[in-house]
Amino acid sequence: MDGNPGVRAPSMAELAEQIAGRMRAYAENPEHPDLVGKPEGNPVQIRPAFPDAAAFTERLVQGVQANAQRYAEGVRAPRKHFLDAAKASNAAWKNGVQAAVAGDRFLAGLNKVNPDEAIETAATLGAQSYVPGVTGRRAKIQRIMTEVAPAMAAAVGTVRNLPANTDADREARAIAMIRASRAVGLSRRGGK
Repeated sequence: MDGNPGVRAPSMAELAEQIAGRMRAYAENPEHPDLVGKPEGNPVQIRPAFPDAAAFTERLVQGVQANAQRYAEGVRAPRKHFLDAAKASNAAWKNGVQAAVAGDRFLAGLNKVNPDEAIETAATLGAQSYVPGVTGRRAKIQRIMTEVAPAMAAAVGTVRNLPANTDADREARAIAMIRASRAVGLSRRGGK
């Protein structure tokens, strides 16, 4: 790595501003290339920056249905002991909780809950296993992804516009993608 000190990842606030600009562009143009890709072209057709809500939901449900056995195998043979890993992340959990409290994210998240949907999901699925738990939430996943998918397309499109000529540039892009994803999450949930 060249460690170029002049290269920095954009802040969450800068990324949020750029993402908001892209969201306005998407509202003005539902056929924006970030949303639809470049379905026709020579020599390569390009996918959207992030799948739309319906495609995301369908791929998730198909993947869960196809990999139920792998999920069970993974639970029975984890890479880490879940309890030891949870204990080791205690400081990170505290920091996250403090940030959530400072940003009033708990209440902001609760304000996004559809109580009828939550009650119906719990009553229908109860303590059933992983696959029915996800497939039973198809409508909820798609509803949420209707908000998240265009915002993630804006985030990915924003980060893709950053330079990637050096290792430092690429590291800044990686950090920017993390920050952009956080900004999308915070904007959806509300809070600070």
